[in-house]
Amino acid sequence: MPVIAQDVYEVESLSSQDLNGTARYVGMGGAMNALGADLSTIGSNPAGIGMYRRNDVAVTGSITSQPNGEKFLDINKARTSFDQAGIVFKTNLGGSSLKYINFGFNYQKRNNFKKYINVEGSTGGASQMDELTALAPYDNYPYLLDAAYDAGAFNIINNGAAGEVVYTPSYNATNNKMKKAQWGYVSQYDFNVSMNFNHQVYVGVTMGVYDVDKHSGTDYWEGNAADPNIGYYMNNDERLTGTGFDVKAGVIVRPIKDNPFRFGLSVATPIWYDLTYDGNAYAEYTNDNWATNGAGEKYSAPFDYKIRTPWKFNVSAATTIGKIAAIDAEYEYSDYSTANVSYPDGWDRWNNVKDQYLKEEIKHNLKGVSTVRVGAEVNFLPNCFVRAGYNYVSSPFEDNASRNLNIDGPAPTGAVGTEYVNLGAINRLTVGLGYRVKGFYMDAAYQYQNQEGKVYGFQSANLPEQKFALNRNNFMLTLGYKF
Repeated sequence: MPVIAQDVYEVESLSSQDLNGTARYVGMGGAMNALGADLSTIGSNPAGIGMYRRNDVAVTGSITSQPNGEKFLDINKARTSFDQAGIVFKTNLGGSSLKYINFGFNYQKRNNFKKYINVEGSTGGASQMDELTALAPYDNYPYLLDAAYDAGAFNIINNGAAGEVVYTPSYNATNNKMKKAQWGYVSQYDFNVSMNFNHQVYVGVTMGVYDVDKHSGTDYWEGNAADPNIGYYMNNDERLTGTGFDVKAGVIVRPIKDNPFRFGLSVATPIWYDLTYDGNAYAEYTNDNWATNGAGEKYSAPFDYKIRTPWKFNVSAATTIGKIAAIDAEYEYSDYSTANVSYPDGWDRWNNVKDQYLKEEIKHNLKGVSTVRVGAEVNFLPNCFVRAGYNYVSSPFEDNASRNLNIDGPAPTGAVGTEYVNLGAINRLTVGLGYRVKGFYMDAAYQYQNQEGKVYGFQSANLPEQKFALNRNNFMLTLGYKF
């Protein structure tokens, strides 16, 4: 869950992706990179498009809900989404070696950022003001500090003859509450060319273009159980837009000509994102006389920067059993700690482009992510198919990951909040049904995603973690035609 313009949590968010695409692909847990011949493989193993021997066109829609969600900032518990639209054109060459050259295009929603978090509990005696007053002497966080200071949430004191300026909180917090909603998307547009050699070796290349439109809003409260008249409130809203591109390449090989067993290998370059961020912070502090000392609201100026996500590698294997069943299993790896952030025009007196300070934060807080997918499809009745799959994604965060606002460089200067969320591993269970008749097909899928996380309202050694569940239900329907 990103909270500032460019930090470790934003890098993680744009490096990850949902299990999304056609209902057949999702129903099999995303395990189709060796089976191929599905539009969604255009973005995971481009060689899968080379296995087509007919033209194909399909569209997919979905409904996603979060069981513990609620309406907040006009974001409802459930939301519909247009998730996929694609087409493949086959070209039958009939040559002695090169049998087909196929061309494909697919739109797919890479990320659906709809998330909701609601937590409350003890602060262990710590306060968000502890972090802000520690940052105040550096004068590098104008939006957060100015909003809190204007509201009277901390004081500035001249320490006598020494002339030392001291920043002190206006109160002591014992408990807090936070609501956070996030919405928006990363859309993925893939353009593919792929080839079929002797119906044994399939190769493909895909160029991907990405569109980012992400929003979030947070309401944060603090109080003191011994003096319930005292209260502090901060709200922040953030917006991130931009574009990106990458290249993906893959191969599928059937080692034995008359044997259905095949294996696949694919690699995806980093996604190079060009992004623009802006946000605003609003704060209120109520003293022990029930009087609101003031309110502060600060808007950040639009800020441009770049993110380069990590490389991604996939190995897969699959087989079919006559026309009755198909099975696929695969492993994928991406080292999130290798991502980096840079700026269009440099940022210091040496005109450095890459943010080396933030790079160290990324290496310290993020790690390699493993993804395991298994899926199966059975033709149990004429023209009818049943599918099931399992999808596991390990946590991208180190155990001690935290959001450090006190680093050099421009990374923290756009901060309008202090909260951060360390997400755990994802477990996905999927099932699906399919029906085929005279080229037309209809597929449906259900995906249950289980994920837990730890929320921190600010960085403090005394602040207890607050756990939450980020479970989701996703229903999908694909309509398509092969000709």
